[in-house]
Amino acid sequence: YRTEGTSEYGKYIRLYEETWKRYVKELEKSKEAKEYLKSRGFSEEDIEKFGFGYVPERSSISIEVAEGMNITPEELVRYGIALKKGDRLVDRFEGRIVVPIKNDSGHIVAFGGRSLGNEEPKYLNSPETRYFSKKKTLFLFDEAKKLAKEVGFFVITEGYFDALAFRRDGIPTAVAVLGANLSREAILKLSAYSKNVILCFDNDRAGFRATLKSLEDLLEYEFNVLVATPSPYKDPDELFQKEGEGSLKKMLKNSRSFEYFLVAAGETFFDKSSSAGVRSYLSFLKGWVQRMRRKGYLKHIENLVNEVSSSLQIPENQILNFFESERSNTMPVHESRSSKIYDEGRGLVYLFLNYEDFREKILELDLEVLEDENAKEFFKRVSSGEDLNEVIENFPKELKDWIFEAIENIPPPKDPEKFLTDLSEKLKIRRIEKRIAEIDDMIRKASSDDERRLLLSMKMDLLRKIKRR
Repeated sequence: YRTEGTSEYGKYIRLYEETWKRYVKELEKSKEAKEYLKSRGFSEEDIEKFGFGYVPERSSISIEVAEGMNITPEELVRYGIALKKGDRLVDRFEGRIVVPIKNDSGHIVAFGGRSLGNEEPKYLNSPETRYFSKKKTLFLFDEAKKLAKEVGFFVITEGYFDALAFRRDGIPTAVAVLGANLSREAILKLSAYSKNVILCFDNDRAGFRATLKSLEDLLEYEFNVLVATPSPYKDPDELFQKEGEGSLKKMLKNSRSFEYFLVAAGETFFDKSSSAGVRSYLSFLKGWVQRMRRKGYLKHIENLVNEVSSSLQIPENQILNFFESERSNTMPVHESRSSKIYDEGRGLVYLFLNYEDFREKILELDLEVLEDENAKEFFKRVSSGEDLNEVIENFPKELKDWIFEAIENIPPPKDPEKFLTDLSEKLKIRRIEKRIAEIDDMIRKASSDDERRLLLSMKMDLLRKIKRR
């Protein structure tokens, strides 16, 4: 950027870098913040190396820096570094430890914050700005890319403390996603340096879903993918804290090719003790086998068939026959199940939270016709244009509970775009059905045969529309 800072980008970078320097000094003064980092195993050297800072409660540090740079309060809010609380401006990350998030050129464009206690949200990223996109930015990528060719692979994690744990255990090419999962934009960035990745997301259902979504796109771009699971711990950071030096390297050595993860994930999402569960499980894998065949992962299919055969005690040739049958049928059983059992509201909330790319499309749909009041309330609140994490943080407890229950058991759809199209179509039909119900009411109240005939004709047109769909 232009060092004199006259361009907007230069001004933005300088604001973040100068503010960050002040946050670093605040960390030195805060015994509590220092103790917190030390309790997580960070040495003084680590704290300095990773650039940790601390933002005191009711901090106005960024406001002071901005004043010295002639940056207006409006710009400060737009840059995501401060926010309005009532009639005053405060630093967005007040009361949090922060770590700098850098762009590919190594300039600070955002912060990641962690609350010192259990205040929610525990983790908070800067909001999207003109110079910071969560989809396009990978935490620590600016350093990792320099060593990727030499090391030969990237490790992809879910959170910045996980990526930092790998760094502390001597793995210099670990990066963290900043959105819900690995985006296509980030995958294209990685591919310029190495097409070998090890996915290491959280060891829970949400982590499994994020792994599946990332894997889908990685195979599309023909990456070599291994999956490591920090079992029995929740995430790599916890594993490193409990087991210490060498533990993450050991986990990476034990990572396995992605097809073994698919089998394990299927066993988590489907009930193998019932014949319907087994069929759903095999249909889930069938979608993946088709994708793998299309992209030439033939040896991986062989491994998968072998693993499933051992797991289900079904001969390999029967499993292969199931995968080979009706090869053109790309609609796995579990996907139609998720469309049928879960009403439109729940399905759309699931897609909205898991697929950032779909959010605008979903908000453009006719959401007024949703039957579930919780879903309506959810979309009313998230359409405000404010930072999604903060909006959800302010949801009433009942709505948070409903979201968790609504999406926890939806298996990841094999074709999310088709799932969205199906749900949109259902909304259109629901709108027509609503109109038909209104016409029926008008027919009952019609005062003449002519009026009745006209209304019946309108009703028939609408019924034909539904039939055509």
